[in-house]
Amino acid sequence: MSGVPGEKRVLIIGLDCVPPALAFERWADAMPNLSAMRASGRWGALRSTDPPITVPAWASMASGRDPGELGLYGFRNRPRDRDYGLRVARSGDVKKHKRIWDRVGEAGRRVAALFVPLTSPPTPVRGTMVSCFLGGEGERWAFPASQEAALASRFGEYHRDVRDFRGGDLRRIFEELDAMREQHFAMARAVWAEQEPALMMMVEMGPDRLHHAAWAHMDPAHPRYVAGNEWEARARAYYTALDAEVGRLVEDAAGATVLVVSDHGARAALGGVALNELLIEAGWLTLRERPSVPTALRDVVDWSRTRAWAEGGYYARIFVNLQGREPRGVVAASALEEARAELTALFETLASGEPSISARVLRPEAIYAETRGEPPDLMVYLEGLSWRALGTVGHESKFVTADDALGDGPGLDGANHDPDGIVVAYGEGVTSGVMSEASILDVAPTVLARFGIAHDLRGLDLLG
Repeated sequence: MSGVPGEKRVLIIGLDCVPPALAFERWADAMPNLSAMRASGRWGALRSTDPPITVPAWASMASGRDPGELGLYGFRNRPRDRDYGLRVARSGDVKKHKRIWDRVGEAGRRVAALFVPLTSPPTPVRGTMVSCFLGGEGERWAFPASQEAALASRFGEYHRDVRDFRGGDLRRIFEELDAMREQHFAMARAVWAEQEPALMMMVEMGPDRLHHAAWAHMDPAHPRYVAGNEWEARARAYYTALDAEVGRLVEDAAGATVLVVSDHGARAALGGVALNELLIEAGWLTLRERPSVPTALRDVVDWSRTRAWAEGGYYARIFVNLQGREPRGVVAASALEEARAELTALFETLASGEPSISARVLRPEAIYAETRGEPPDLMVYLEGLSWRALGTVGHESKFVTADDALGDGPGLDGANHDPDGIVVAYGEGVTSGVMSEASILDVAPTVLARFGIAHDLRGLDLLG
């Protein structure tokens, strides 16, 4: 057990989606605790994974493995039976690679993992785990199981997430954001003080939900922004309250090494590109019937005459309908490379259209150390992630700017993700200065090195 005089302790505070432009610049004065930590510690932008999405980013941070090694290319991934559907990621999807709390626990130290995405359902640890927002209703949310009743009796019913955060009811959303933040940090303080873990990692999802709900009111670069609106002031107040929670927990962790991190940043979402409409026009995708309203592709696609399709989201995943791989594949395996080259050229034509949308096309095998699971054949970032990829069909145009078409479902969403998050290192063993070129993959090796635990991970020491 921890609590032994002189034993090292590490606290990681994750703030999902917090961008450097807010935390280090525009709202730095609203975050005095984080600013004070920067003044005497190390800080900088933290480069996220490709893609810069909650899943896989937090799993990569905690394991030190990139998304390809994990086989996680987004919130939803293709199952191993290679059906045309997607399945929401679960904690079991990371079981091949140990995360930092597994390694520290195996070294005989007590750990805690609280609210960290991909921990639903919770897995056994040498200490405590409280699962993340991805858990289903009625699903077990803590390990050991006895912790559920113990924590609920003290802190109330567990707030996994903010309900319908794209729904537009900002007054209710802010109330839930406040309640979730207060509960999560109260739980974290109790676990840190009473269970004395050598390593504790917690993640607060609130900033991400705030940004998706209210970014258009917060960011002067957003087309719908109006200076001086009430929700900008409310959002700034949320950041101040979040900073106060961070400060209180860090004060409780005096003598520990502290990392405050985010998995990615945020930027204005300016529109969506219906890439399947482009594929239809170019003869790559065929529908059984043309819907009159935006419709899920799988409801109307003719797989027997479809050579490629796009999955939507913050970025696009492109799959070739390959013989021997897909259930009803039509493209010969020998033609895959030619197909990928032709598709890349097709997406790059978006830059010469109106509006002009740049397309950065990536090949998974070129950016990952390994490609496990079912990787896409191509990954497409649209206009530096300022435009989303829409996976539906039945749009009147390839380019969509209506607010209710930009989220993962009905509702408003003014924010997309940005590759740069934040890192602030503070406390025991930390030198001062500004970091450059820090990566999300540096976190796990930094923590393991702090505990003197041998590993085979690549990465820099964030502590200096």
